[in-house]
Amino acid sequence: MSHHHHPQQQQYYTDISEEIPLGQVPEEKPDQKLFDSRQVQHDATYARIPNRQSVNSIQELQKKSSFSLYLKALFTIVLSCFFTIALLLLFLYADGKPLDFTIIGLKIPSLVSFLLSANLIFIASGISKALAEYKWVRLREGDKLTVIDVYEECTRGLSGFTSAFKAMHFDFVLIVALVFNIGLLIVSPVSQELLVPIMKNTTIGPSAQVRFHYLGVEGLNGRSKLGGSGIAPFMNGLSTNAYITSSSFAQAATGSKSSPLFTCPSNSAYCLWKNVTYISTNMTCNTISPDETAIVNRWGTTRTVVVLKEFFTAFNISTASDMKFPKFLYSGDMLNRTYWDLANYTAPMMPGLNIPEIFADGKVYDPRYRPYVGDQSFIIAYNKTWQSASFLDINSTYLDLEFKKCYFNSTYVNSTWITTNGTLAEYSVEAATPIVMDYDNVIGNNTANNYDAITAHPQNGVMLNAYIMQQSIIAELLAPKYYNIQDYFESFRQIENFKYLKEAFPFEYFMQYALNAFDQAYIQAPYVNKDAESLAWSGSGRDGYAVFNSEPQYSIKRDACFALCLCLFIPILWWIAIWTISIKKSNGIARGNSQIALLATGMTPLAQHHLRGFSKLDSENAFKNAKNIRVRVGTFRNGDQNEVVAFGMDGEEHLMPLK
Repeated sequence: MSHHHHPQQQQYYTDISEEIPLGQVPEEKPDQKLFDSRQVQHDATYARIPNRQSVNSIQELQKKSSFSLYLKALFTIVLSCFFTIALLLLFLYADGKPLDFTIIGLKIPSLVSFLLSANLIFIASGISKALAEYKWVRLREGDKLTVIDVYEECTRGLSGFTSAFKAMHFDFVLIVALVFNIGLLIVSPVSQELLVPIMKNTTIGPSAQVRFHYLGVEGLNGRSKLGGSGIAPFMNGLSTNAYITSSSFAQAATGSKSSPLFTCPSNSAYCLWKNVTYISTNMTCNTISPDETAIVNRWGTTRTVVVLKEFFTAFNISTASDMKFPKFLYSGDMLNRTYWDLANYTAPMMPGLNIPEIFADGKVYDPRYRPYVGDQSFIIAYNKTWQSASFLDINSTYLDLEFKKCYFNSTYVNSTWITTNGTLAEYSVEAATPIVMDYDNVIGNNTANNYDAITAHPQNGVMLNAYIMQQSIIAELLAPKYYNIQDYFESFRQIENFKYLKEAFPFEYFMQYALNAFDQAYIQAPYVNKDAESLAWSGSGRDGYAVFNSEPQYSIKRDACFALCLCLFIPILWWIAIWTISIKKSNGIARGNSQIALLATGMTPLAQHHLRGFSKLDSENAFKNAKNIRVRVGTFRNGDQNEVVAFGMDGEEHLMPLK
């Protein structure tokens, strides 16, 4: 019967084109016809082998295979979901745990790495399953022959996608699979970034163990004779603890830093005080002409206003025993407000009593005190050609001198202080407000500068302290108690010479250091008294606290953890969908990457004709030649009219769609 059908089958393909795309295909021998009788006879014989019992066995086997197929897929899905959920729970559990915390002997980063690696294995396996099955869907619908190699390579991971680039073959499924494979590559380092080690701080305070011996600038206690008297002329710089001006200048001259007194627990990481207020004093100097006026002492006691060029004559310079340079003088507008004026101030007698006034009336303004306050300024004269020279040559005059007038401005600073390496220093400035001196309404006004008024208006106390500081600085320059400015310079030039090589007489540079040291000394109160200690921690708004570092622990970004685990679920859902669709279109048959299934799939005579030389090519050349050949998998009736699964050419009319 097979011989009877042979001529008909030959007739179907009499119009086959002889254009073979491969140049090296050998000629067929006469007995190697496409569909000869011996082959048909073999097919017929093979077709008769299975009996009804064997067919039933194959159907039963197929049912068992389908059950096993879904069971394996379910196993992969369950494991992927298990590892993803376990990873999320581990992240949440790790929050707040110390860095050396272990579970089954593994530290948290190691356990995260293990769970993630195991999860990625099953996710990658699922993606490979989906691609392997979808390959048969593409072949069923007809595609380039290269799709077999492309999908085969892509199931092996990220490196396999090079074949897709070589073939310039990308469909939606491959693009998504590529994105997921890249995601699997970067998800591991990303997961480690979610484990953020932090040091949680524990704070203690306010407490007597956390103390800054600090005296605020809102009160006058321990600083001025003004006290609660309201008599402005009593202000003449620091009347008690006046040594801190000299010590600040000496500190600047030796390059040493201030050492505030504080108490901080030794086992703490650091101590911190907020809202520490102090007054910062700055000095500005401008060059002036010799026609300006200054105040000098004549005959040792009488203070007289003179013109600079009339005072610095050759006679005065050569004969005055105290004419050393730099020479400091009060400016002319400071008459009646100099250190000597205020030191010799005599208060008027009380009416009807033969004793001087001790307190002014705090309710009634007394204009007698106003002339004793005003802007603080002084004049400095030094050798024009050699600024550090202490003396001038004989016959030198004012023409050999340079004159500068200096004045001050003050700022109210709110700052934070912190201990570092056993020392306390300013950490940051939160606010800085310029202080505008109000002589009429505050400083020279007996109704505003007394104790009750300062208590009611603390900023009045700030202004008065700023004024007292300026008085103290000028007094240190013009009426030094211990050392004069030349003594300080001898040390300062040695320390700072490398900074100011071009400045032989660095007075203004020195004053920057000296004023800064004085600012700190004014509030740090090197003396220990009740005021300094109590203001350090008793609810003054400057309460300090100690910070203790606990052991390092993990801080988990919860939102990022949920996002990461959601991203792990997305490829799982995707490959399940692709795999299910592919299996459904294949009637429940999972061929996947099975080389046996590929080998057992037959070919139509037309496909055999086009591909007859491919078996003699290497993989690279076979891939190149396959780019222009489109194939399709379908069902084909052989010589015995048995329906078999076979590869055929795309568009071949005798190749029926695969059911």
